[in-house]
Amino acid sequence: MPHSILAIDVETANRDSRSICSVGWSLLTDGEVVETNQLLVNPEEDFDQGNIRVHGIRPSDVWDAPALPEVLEQLYPTLNAVDVVIAHNAAFDMGALRKAIAKYDLFTFPTIEYGCTVKLSRKLYPGLPNHKLNTMAEHLNVPFIHHDAAEDARVCALLMRDMMIKTGIADVRELHRYTSVKLGTLAY
Repeated sequence: MPHSILAIDVETANRDSRSICSVGWSLLTDGEVVETNQLLVNPEEDFDQGNIRVHGIRPSDVWDAPALPEVLEQLYPTLNAVDVVIAHNAAFDMGALRKAIAKYDLFTFPTIEYGCTVKLSRKLYPGLPNHKLNTMAEHLNVPFIHHDAAEDARVCALLMRDMMIKTGIADVRELHRYTSVKLGTLAY
């Protein structure tokens, strides 16, 4: 079975992190990004202008989009097949998923183990001025459109690949142990 890691990113409609309006993902399998995609989500909540300025997603963009339960249902097979889910600033993305899962009472959501590339990057790239995703993309010399969920997930996956190459550690759990960064668990 291939070694797979799923990088996830969410964008929100307003200050309540459960108001997910976009889910992006990038699948890293055996060190290669094999899929990157995103789905717009109808958050069934109002949008704040500040959030629209950040990601550019407007209410009219998601009127016909599915709600989060339908979007996550499409991701369940992948979530169940990967070793670990990662996010850049996982506290935000996993917190948003946790709140949205509770909002919709998604008892079928699989338990996932997740890691945080921002925490890992602080350990492995200490000389950088900061460890924001745009800084990491610049360090990796990859093109990047910030606050686009698919792009954020893709750069997160590429960053994980670079960290694995840098350390010579191909197992995401071992990389977390090596850096003393704890993995989290998202369960409902």
